[in-house]
Amino acid sequence: MRFWTALIIAAAIAACAPAPPPPAVAYHPTITRNEYGVPSVHGATDAEAAYGLAYAHAEDNFETIQLVILAGRGRLGAHLGEAGARGDFLWHLIDVQGAVDAGYERDLSREFREIIEAYAAGLNAYAAAHPNEVLPGARSVTGRDVAAGSALTVPLFWGFERTLGLVTDEHAHPCAAREATAPSIDWGSNAFAVAPSRSDDGHTRLIVNSHQPWAGPVAWYEAGISSDTGWRMHGGLFPGAPFPVLGTNGRLGFAATVNLPDLADIYRLTTDDAHRGQYFFDGEWRRFDKRTIWLWVKMGWFTIPVPRTLHYSVHGPAFETADGWVAVRYAAAGEIRAMEQFYRMGRAETYAQWREAMAMRAIPSFNFMYADATGRIGYLYNAALPNRATGYDWSGCLPGDTSATVWTHDDLITPPELIDPSSGWIASTNGAPWYATDEAANMTPDDFPDAAPFIETYITNRGYRAVELLSPLRRISDAQLLAAKFDLISSERSRTVEMVNLILAADASGDTDLAEIQTLLRGWDRRAANDSPAAALVGIAFMPLYNARREGRSVPDALASVRASAAYLRQHFGRLDPPLGEVLRLRRGDVDLPLEGAPDTLRALRWVEEPDGRLNADFGDGFMMVMDWAPDGALSTRVIHQWGASEHADSPHYNDQSEMFAHYQWRAIDLGAD
Repeated sequence: MRFWTALIIAAAIAACAPAPPPPAVAYHPTITRNEYGVPSVHGATDAEAAYGLAYAHAEDNFETIQLVILAGRGRLGAHLGEAGARGDFLWHLIDVQGAVDAGYERDLSREFREIIEAYAAGLNAYAAAHPNEVLPGARSVTGRDVAAGSALTVPLFWGFERTLGLVTDEHAHPCAAREATAPSIDWGSNAFAVAPSRSDDGHTRLIVNSHQPWAGPVAWYEAGISSDTGWRMHGGLFPGAPFPVLGTNGRLGFAATVNLPDLADIYRLTTDDAHRGQYFFDGEWRRFDKRTIWLWVKMGWFTIPVPRTLHYSVHGPAFETADGWVAVRYAAAGEIRAMEQFYRMGRAETYAQWREAMAMRAIPSFNFMYADATGRIGYLYNAALPNRATGYDWSGCLPGDTSATVWTHDDLITPPELIDPSSGWIASTNGAPWYATDEAANMTPDDFPDAAPFIETYITNRGYRAVELLSPLRRISDAQLLAAKFDLISSERSRTVEMVNLILAADASGDTDLAEIQTLLRGWDRRAANDSPAAALVGIAFMPLYNARREGRSVPDALASVRASAAYLRQHFGRLDPPLGEVLRLRRGDVDLPLEGAPDTLRALRWVEEPDGRLNADFGDGFMMVMDWAPDGALSTRVIHQWGASEHADSPHYNDQSEMFAHYQWRAIDLGAD
């Protein structure tokens, strides 16, 4: 009883902790909001600007920022229960706290530490002014919390959780299931760049079009930031980030798309009953390093501590599975400088300075698309690919009894890049980097033989369509580029059309339902358009297949999926062929608008099913930017957000951009060029 009483008292004390002391420096940033509520923050120093951005973003979405802080402290389970505890397990497993403690002063520059500490002070200032909004456990934010949140999030973008999923189940066979993840899984995001040599007016254009969830800790927020020191950046950021991480600073701009390099390896360890708690390595038995952790899990009114024991070998985290003991080694372990690299990239005034920031190699993944006022464009397949020894099958389980298979974290190989291609344009659509522009100008696996085995091999529909649309054009106009970005068609080579062809090839003799489905599909023009009578049937049928591939699961049967799709439409709409715009909607507050698009069209959208049968879009095309440099270097920028700047339902900026978004309209902002 004393134990539980002590826990309850400790929780009460934590919830009533005093407010943090004021920051050592007095900050007085200027926060200006435009007619859509989008903040532009200015400070005398970069730190003061970051302080102001924290306050402005907190005004719009303080709750989500606090969830990021809780995740960075390994205490998300205390707020969200079991779902949050899974994130806390990862926090413990990769030792985020240890990485921050070891590297905060050693690895982060003083300049950057001042920025994230000022950002933390801005959050604390908002919390002091709005105490009723503060979540338990999220008080007194520090710069270390900001660094920890970034360190926890970055590995998830290259699919580390999939590798962990193979090894954390004691009943699983990770060595039998182990495959290179890249060839079979596609996520979202597009980026386009067109150089003056290919545009019809001599302009340079860059499109930022990352596909993210529309709400939560990795949903885009738009802001501008600047200081008297010359720093400025306008673009998108996630909750908990102290500045935009993609967009433009006037002189240059960059976009990011998710890539899935193979950055983790699984090792089969040698163990036996005579050496319990040990594994054999380089001719000797070694003991596992063991650590007991506590996961704080909210259950009803109480937060319960749940103990777990973690094991580590020289390779990394180790787990007992149905295949015996295995261990995982992953790239960028202990790396906390990713956010500082983003800062340096946005701070760069020239291509050379931007490449210098990229040379930090602190960001372990992401494709980056670059463009600037000089007309230079580039595509960098950024990846912290370890220099692995030859002679081993790195797509399976590696022998864990020899140091020959244990690569070092600071020995990286050169990833692919395509700078100023002769074609004059590039697109990144999450697939293989070898298919990004005109065929004659593409880079090839032979150009990067060391990296190629650890890189995606698939091509998305978006990749096929980008090339099908833009390669035939002798010159690419602004209108043609935007038409490509919003394209609604599934290529004949796409997985969507592959599914439809399987359905059409099935024998429908004596099967009136399947015959009706086939009749509708034969007339489909491969568009996911508002007025398409077959697009809803196709989209609902394809979603389970798309998600299965994306998550590495067995792909469902196409016929079973389309039958379920047909039943769904008949149940909710009384017909097989309602126009897509009647089914797919943008709903938020008092807004309910028709949308068009599909999971793997260039107008990318995913959705959740609503009780009335409508599909409410919640992922994909959202915050977008078009940067356009005229031949004289003058920059014009167009932006749009699927909802608005605020997460508060009573705000006029809760959904004030939705109608423009649904109708492919843009807001213009003029950042100029120094």
